[in-house]
Order: sequence, then structure tokens, then C-alpha cells
Amino acid sequence: MKRRIYSLITAILMVLTACGSGQTRAESGAGIGHEISEPVAEVGKTESGTKETGQNAEPAHHEYEKMTVSYSEPMYGFSFRKDMEKTQTDYAAYYFETSIKEQERNACIEATDRMLSCIDAPQPEIEVAVLSQEFYDGVFIFGNRLYLSPQHWEAADYLAKVLLAGYGEWGNYGLAYGYADYLCKKAGLDGGEIDGDNQKAEALLPMSAPELYDLNLLCFDKKFVSSKDVEASKNNACLFVEDYLFSHSEAEFLELLSASGTVEGMAQTKEALEMFYGENGIEASLTEIRYQFGGVALDYGAACKYASFYIEKDWQDRFWKANPMVSENFLHEDYREVRKFFECNEGQMLEYQKLFGFDSYRNDIPITLANGKGMTGSSVFHVGYGVDNYDIHLLNVSSLMHEYIHSLMCGRYDDWSTLWKTEGFARYYSYKYDAYAYDFLNNDWNSSPIIWVREYIDFLGRPIEVRTDVPELWDILVHGCGFTDPNSSYESGASFIGYLSDQYGEQAVIAYICSDNEYNAEWGKSYEELVQDWNQYIEENYSQYSTNSMQ
Repeated sequence: MKRRIYSLITAILMVLTACGSGQTRAESGAGIGHEISEPVAEVGKTESGTKETGQNAEPAHHEYEKMTVSYSEPMYGFSFRKDMEKTQTDYAAYYFETSIKEQERNACIEATDRMLSCIDAPQPEIEVAVLSQEFYDGVFIFGNRLYLSPQHWEAADYLAKVLLAGYGEWGNYGLAYGYADYLCKKAGLDGGEIDGDNQKAEALLPMSAPELYDLNLLCFDKKFVSSKDVEASKNNACLFVEDYLFSHSEAEFLELLSASGTVEGMAQTKEALEMFYGENGIEASLTEIRYQFGGVALDYGAACKYASFYIEKDWQDRFWKANPMVSENFLHEDYREVRKFFECNEGQMLEYQKLFGFDSYRNDIPITLANGKGMTGSSVFHVGYGVDNYDIHLLNVSSLMHEYIHSLMCGRYDDWSTLWKTEGFARYYSYKYDAYAYDFLNNDWNSSPIIWVREYIDFLGRPIEVRTDVPELWDILVHGCGFTDPNSSYESGASFIGYLSDQYGEQAVIAYICSDNEYNAEWGKSYEELVQDWNQYIEENYSQYSTNSMQ
């Protein structure tokens, strides 16, 4: 009932209140933005079309300054350096590729200004960069600037993107969409409808899965959810914003929108949404994963408390056929699958930080899932120049925790050339909490044609449905190959780390790895003596079966 009363009040205010060109940025409390383009020192004056603000509309005049704009999408993506033309209004700065026609420019400026003029709260600096469809077919927000090609300028979907440019590119898309719909109606634009002809329902629409009540970016994308779920997401987002504005000011709502794009504020957004759903009889367990647009090269970006992920549009896990937890189009088509993956890895990253227990970590490490040209045949942890200048590049998700452990240990030890300390260490511990890697390797090895693995499993007399655990498989491989040096391979290093962990405990091994001492006084043994003990352990436990077929 309160929403209907509120809708009536809103309608009356729309008639009585003019929210247009008279309000300046100074009056609205706007801040100062950042200019990142380079002027070319040539200013031209273009006479635009008419503002459709009434029957006696006056011609609008916009002065354009030629600018050279440089733009790069994150993580080895699309980039350009291009001449554009800029104009500034009371509400936003606009950049247009020179081929964009005057009529298109005026339509963009008119609709955007009209919507922003209706915000009854302090406004940030917002910039909109419009490129031709032939040149740029993505959507990306960097800082306070939105990059996109011409589209329906009066649509709530477009205005939601503008709002994210102003209030945080990682912000919750549902909050931005619902508010854009509200502003469209307040400004008298026709974009305040759900999918054109379908008006917003009076009550929440059911979603096909509980996860879709998240109302984040992917819940509005038909690649990840059904058309019906997109319609329901839009409807429910509008109802949430309407309900929130009934009991809060617009400034408070915009604080919530800004907070939704941060690690700290995500919990606040969850709480507000869950309270709203609870009042409407819906139980929803919402995510704290945030998403953003990916531009041309990327499908989307995702962020958790410990890392930012960038997923290339044509990325495909190279081991998807052998990994029980990965589908052919993994991370590209099913939102529930996407949410499960990022939440799983956020939880695993937390467990590793607790395991290692160091004072500090880099918790914004970039992780790219891409099969780009020039990449090596494996996933990599890449260290660049400068403090904390490193990232992860993944060809398959089963390598994620291995590379993440490298990032946690970066700077903890200096000898990266010692294989067992680096790769053996990461190989052993990466299977402690890594569900995606553990299932992949266990499935792959237990069905392996590698003769010493098959021979040992047969020797144990285990039925086919009983698996051999991953750490034991490394020991089998070490014996089968005759490795006596922990630096022979990743697996021999992992086997050695596993032996030390069993003997002395994981925390003691972590401390030993981070130390430069070759002799451990507490253990009373040198590195050479520890290797001898490990060799003896392998011989005693795995020499009872023949490996003649390997010779």
C-alpha cells in the first residue's frame, strides 16, 4: 500500500516540479572531475538541434573542443588513441567521435542532461564518450567516464550505465537500473518502462533461481539468464528503489549505490536487499561478488575481497573436458555457475590467507582468464617491475589457486630458482582447499593411462569408483620415475613438501620455506638429511609393487 501512495505522490510531484535546464552543477553540489584527455587547441562552435522540453523549444548550442583521447581496456585488451570532440554542460562532459552526427549528439546530451537534472542530491562529475558502432561495440566504465556506441538514449539501461560512471563502475546494476527508471519517469522520458511496452508489476516477480535476486550486472544479461528473468530483474529492481526512496532521501540512496561497488559497502547493500525481500516473503542469500562491464575484449569483470577477475569473451578452459566442475561454455552462459565459481574461490582465498597467516597481502591482484596470442602453454604468475606489480593469467581454472599461492608468497622468499620451494610448495598446498583443481587432477590421474599410476591402483585392489588421493599420486609418480631430488619436477617437490608437512606440521614447513637457512635447528637436520629421509619414506611405502614396465 505504501508503494502505491508513494507512486501517487511521485506523479503529483512530476507535474508540479520542473527538473530541467535551470539547475546548475553549482546548485546541485557537483564536485570536480578528472580530465585525462589532451586538448588540440582548436575550438569550434556547432549549432545543435532543438531541446524537446516544450512546444516552444529553443535551439541548443554546444561548443566543441577537439581532443585526443587515449583509452585502454584492462588486462591486454582493446586500446586506441583517437581524435574526438568534447563539450561540457551543467551536468556532464561529452566526448564524440568526429563521425557521430549532430542529431545523435544532441539526442544523447538532451536525454542525459534531462535525467541528471532530476537528481535531488549532490552530483559527481560524469563523462560520456560516444564512439561509432563500427569502431566500438562494447561498454566500459573507467573511473567517471563511460565509453559506448550510439543507442536508445532515453532507455533506463543507458541511464543506468551513466549512473555507474558517476557512482562507481563496480556498483550494483540493479540499484542503478531502478534509480534510472525512477529518473526517467521524473524527467518525462519514455525509457522508464520495463522492456518497452510492459509496465512494471505491482509486486515482485518470481525468479527462476534464488541466485538471481542478486540484481547484479549478469542478472540483466540474456547471455547468463533467461529473457523472463531479465524482465523480472528489472521489475524487482524498480520496486526496490521505489521502496527505498519512500523511507530514505535520494542522497542516502546514492550513498548505497556508491557503497555497493566497494568491498566494505557490499554488506550494506546485501542487508538492504535482504530486508526488502524479507518484507515481501522472499528468502534470498545474496552474493558479495561485484561485476562490471568488459568493453570490447572482455565479457565482464568480477571482483571479490581478494582479487579482480577479467574474463575474455572467447576464453575457454583448456581442460574443460577433463574437469567435472567445468562446462564447455564455462563462465559465459549460466549465472549460477558463475556465482558458484567466484564465491568458491573467494572462500578458498580466505582459507589460504588464514593458513599462511602473514601480516599483509595484496588483495586487489588482477586475474585474467584469456587465451590470447603470445601466451605460453600454461597459466602463469607474472611479476613485473615495482612494488606489488604482479598479476595472474589463467588458461584453466584448475591452476588458479596454484598461481594465487605464488602471489601470497611473493616477497616471502627470494630464491625463485629453487623448484621445490616455489612450484613444489604451490603444487602441494594448492590442492588443500582447491575444489576445481582437486576434482580435475584426481579425475584425470585416476583414469590415467600412465602405467605406474594404473599399476599401483590395481596393486591396491581398489574398485574403480574408489579414487587415490592427489598427494598419494605424487608419491606414486616419484617412485615410478625414480626421482630422488625434490627439484626434479613440480610433483617431486610437492611430494617432498607433503612428507615434511606430515613429519613436522604445515606451519613449521611454511616457516622453513620462508627462511634462508639450509639447516633447521628445531628439526636438527640439514636440507640434505631431509631429502634422504624423504627418499627412504618413498622406498619403504611404494617399493612393494613392480615398475618394470616403466623401464
